[in-house]
Amino acid sequence: MKYFFEVLSSRIGYSRLGRILFSIERKLFISTPNLIIPIKSALMRQLNFIQEFENHDIFKVSKEIFLKIGFIKEKFKNTGFIFMNNGTLRKFQDILLKNTITFSEDNIISIIPFNIPTTCITKEFAKNEIENYLLHVDQILKLYSNLHFGLSIKVFNYTELFNLYIPLIKQNKNIKILNIADLFDNLSNFRNILKIISEIKRILDNNLIIMASGRITPKIYPILVYLGIDLIDSSYLLYLSANNFYDTIEYLLPIYKMKYLPCSCVVCKGNLKNLIDNRFSPEKFDLLCLHNLITATNYMNKIKQYLTFEDYRGFVEKSSFDDTNVISALKLLDKDYFDQIRYDTPTTQKVKRVQCYGPISYYRPDFREFRERAVENFEPDPWTSLIILLPCSAKKPYSQSKSHQKFQTVLKKFPEFPTFQEFIITSPLGVIPRQLEDVYPVNSYDISVTGEWDNEEINITAGMLIKMLEKYDKNIPVICYLKEDYHEIVKIASAKLDQNIIMTNIHGKTTSDDSLRSLGKIIEEFKDFYSNKGHFEGGDYTSKSWNQKFIKILDYQFGPGSGRKIISNGVKLLRNRKQSQINLVDLKTKEKIGVFNSPTGQINLTITSLNKLIQSPSTFNKNSIVFNGDVINGSTLFRAGVLDYSNDLIPNNQVIIFNKSKNDIIGTGKLLVGRNFLKNTSTGRIAEIIEKKKKLKNQ
Repeated sequence: MKYFFEVLSSRIGYSRLGRILFSIERKLFISTPNLIIPIKSALMRQLNFIQEFENHDIFKVSKEIFLKIGFIKEKFKNTGFIFMNNGTLRKFQDILLKNTITFSEDNIISIIPFNIPTTCITKEFAKNEIENYLLHVDQILKLYSNLHFGLSIKVFNYTELFNLYIPLIKQNKNIKILNIADLFDNLSNFRNILKIISEIKRILDNNLIIMASGRITPKIYPILVYLGIDLIDSSYLLYLSANNFYDTIEYLLPIYKMKYLPCSCVVCKGNLKNLIDNRFSPEKFDLLCLHNLITATNYMNKIKQYLTFEDYRGFVEKSSFDDTNVISALKLLDKDYFDQIRYDTPTTQKVKRVQCYGPISYYRPDFREFRERAVENFEPDPWTSLIILLPCSAKKPYSQSKSHQKFQTVLKKFPEFPTFQEFIITSPLGVIPRQLEDVYPVNSYDISVTGEWDNEEINITAGMLIKMLEKYDKNIPVICYLKEDYHEIVKIASAKLDQNIIMTNIHGKTTSDDSLRSLGKIIEEFKDFYSNKGHFEGGDYTSKSWNQKFIKILDYQFGPGSGRKIISNGVKLLRNRKQSQINLVDLKTKEKIGVFNSPTGQINLTITSLNKLIQSPSTFNKNSIVFNGDVINGSTLFRAGVLDYSNDLIPNNQVIIFNKSKNDIIGTGKLLVGRNFLKNTSTGRIAEIIEKKKKLKNQ
């Protein structure tokens, strides 16, 4: 059987969308992440089970007899099967020998079992068992080199023992699935979980399918998918059903306590309600199994919907509010593994509202990436004469809110307004230059506002404010137009800065007439205080404002100074409202500069513009890939076509594609994956091509 897995795109955290090819002849693709449904005799006797799951993508069989039943093959012919025998390794070898043709031709792949009867073992005993298992597995893999397998991985709570598996995985290319069999049984070991997941992502082929099995309940499916799990074995639900547990997703409840069934599946609408008090009913067990599997499948469908179209990180956070282990795992992942996970997490999401749920959201990777990149790449304008600190608003972008429109009315009364630099103070994103208000996640986030800031919010924002203001001449006045709840931030920053920070009198609301008059008076008093050395080019303010916005966005995307290299003659805007895009055209040359995408706040530059940015391609090493050729064909760049790449590649960013000699830009693309994927795999999709250099007639 031909078989492979490919990552289609990376999502936030380690999560990803992919597909498994189970049959080339029938073009049978199985999407991931996905849920593995067990096939058992008790389930197959239920007509409702067959009707509910006949179109499910992937099943697990554990008995040899199911490999031979023609009905199953015919009824589920458009699905994939995973064979997981619960017996010994020797028993598995016997089954493999007798069913070699089945495993080589049909839509099935086998997981090599690792079953030890005892659970209380020392580290030395565990090490010996793993080494013995790997010795036999290596023999199986070499004997059946034409077959593909899944490898069962157990560490018995000894994280360091995972390293024993790595050489075997790297040496045997017919290992296609890593079945992590005991890691998620106890989420209180979240530190060990993150260590192993991080190691898998760091050193192993990222096209390996990651599967989770063991004592797993649907409640933790969201965090498993966030950690990059592609397949989840739902077999544990059968054990829970046998022990009379009813799954509501939020809780596992004993069925005899249920008075109101909160589900409308075929089971709950049927006879289950009449069997609740019958403690030892075989029919009740069968029905509970079916209900729990239906509930788990529906939840996985919800996860896939959020992963594909919504803010998946927000979904994971919401699902974890009553699980301190998941909350701890998210926080630890955000802080301790950011330098790795940032290269797997897209910097943008399209048309998605991002909800912040408190401290659990403060360091989510896309927020932290924005803060660090904004501080690193924001460059002060040389003509800045005044800095104004403003509060945030519920409506995004800020300039569309009523409060900021009133602020702008006051500021624009002054001819010197173009020399004013506005910063919006907000949580948890910190300090936002006005020019970056359209950039994701600034244009998308929402957070509950009570007027009180916790210490973490204060420290994040104050630290960013210090870094931003340090970029400016200390003699430039800083006007603080903020209410008292912001003052602690300013107080911390001012203690470490030499700037003169002037507090404005706020009378009630910041939008009251008295407050706005106070703002105008302060500006009038200090607008000429600093004699700047820079020169603001004259002209229509509106066009200059758009110029500055796009210049700062390009700096944010490509590094300080990038915007001025590209937008040197001014820019003309051509709106395409149907596609939420603005085409940017050079005022002087009339050449297209690029396309501004409103939902993401990013600019896709043309090859012409990138040539302005990159004067010396051979020494340029940012956001770039070296292609193994001189002409790009097709609409997708694959890993086989990549000779080299820069170390800053992040999913969804625009990537510059050089020819193999690295002396010419031959295309641009939108990255589907990041640096980590490129480093650890030799196959798969890398980028969608946005523009490619046209072929010359003699090529």
